[in-house]
Amino acid sequence: MSAPNAGRQSPEPEKQSHGQVGAPESGKIDAAPSETHAKDASEDHKQNALESNPTGPLEDAAHEKVSKEPGNV
Repeated sequence: MSAPNAGRQSPEPEKQSHGQVGAPESGKIDAAPSETHAKDASEDHKQNALESNPTGPLEDAAHEKVSKEPGNV
């Protein structure tokens, strides 16, 4: 098979395998999210999300070391 332009060319339709014939399909029908998806996802995120600035694992120990309470002299 010679192609008029350089590069890869598709074979003639009668020589294509079954997987090559026709347009590719996504396999999903009505793949768009539901109308309430954004609201539900937002509510779920609000309930299960981290706080804006969580404390580190050693933050309490650091505050105890630098505090000026009588027991930490």
